[in-house]
Amino acid sequence: MKKLRYLLISVLTCAMMIPAMSVQVFADSEKYLVLGKDLTTSEKKKVLDYLGVDDINDYQVSYVTNSEEHQYLGKYLSSSVIGKRALSSVVMESAEKDAGISVTTKNISYCSEAMYQNALITAGVKDVKLTVAGPFSISGTAALVAATKSYEIMTGKQLDEVKVKAANNEIAVTQELGKETNQKDAAEMVASLKQKVAEMGDDYTREDGQKALKELEKEMNVSLSSSTEDKILDLMDNLKNADLDVDTIKTQAKDLYENIKDYANKLTEDGGFLSQLGQKIKGFIKKIVDFFK
Repeated sequence: MKKLRYLLISVLTCAMMIPAMSVQVFADSEKYLVLGKDLTTSEKKKVLDYLGVDDINDYQVSYVTNSEEHQYLGKYLSSSVIGKRALSSVVMESAEKDAGISVTTKNISYCSEAMYQNALITAGVKDVKLTVAGPFSISGTAALVAATKSYEIMTGKQLDEVKVKAANNEIAVTQELGKETNQKDAAEMVASLKQKVAEMGDDYTREDGQKALKELEKEMNVSLSSSTEDKILDLMDNLKNADLDVDTIKTQAKDLYENIKDYANKLTEDGGFLSQLGQKIKGFIKKIVDFFK
């Protein structure tokens, strides 16, 4: 008993001699908040509400600046679109493997959810849930920079510069395309062509892209200007260098792929789209088969 009492006293004495350690509490590593650096106090409050952030201390927080917007997007977007203040902000959370990329936007006028999703896949982002918000209706250009920044912090790895540049280019081209169609059709058209590029890999040529684009315009009942067509084909050339993987595209954009798979499949069917008559016959035969089933 005396030995045990002596042992306890010794342990306590040693413990008292150890200097107190400062414990640093880190935010949840699954949640990342990137705020526009130029938000005012009232604007910041609105953005946090839109993003569903109750306690900022639950997030790893960083900022995106207007100079960063111009640095990464200035080559593809006009200064008037980028603006003079970084306002759009994002919350990114990791998702389960092969869950894909889901995007929700609030007060974003320039970029649709599908546009962000498309561009993030090109940049090499995988399996995340992203929410983008502005204090009022804004373009949201800072959000793409913020999203890639969040992902690099989250994974501890830097994204491939070629892919990030291609993603920035993709946002700009898709938006330009949306002016002649609409945001939904623009995103689906780019996604379909992007899948074509990924499937062909090194065998892809600009002539392939031009043929596919013309067929896609016909199928979607869209007539694009030659200037817009050239921008789309330039983008496809850049995407070829980004070394895209078709399985990754399908996995990371499950909902978008469901919308475009008919277009995408027709791009590789007999070297082009089936005729509308052929599609009607095919559909009619399917109905008969389904009936007997």
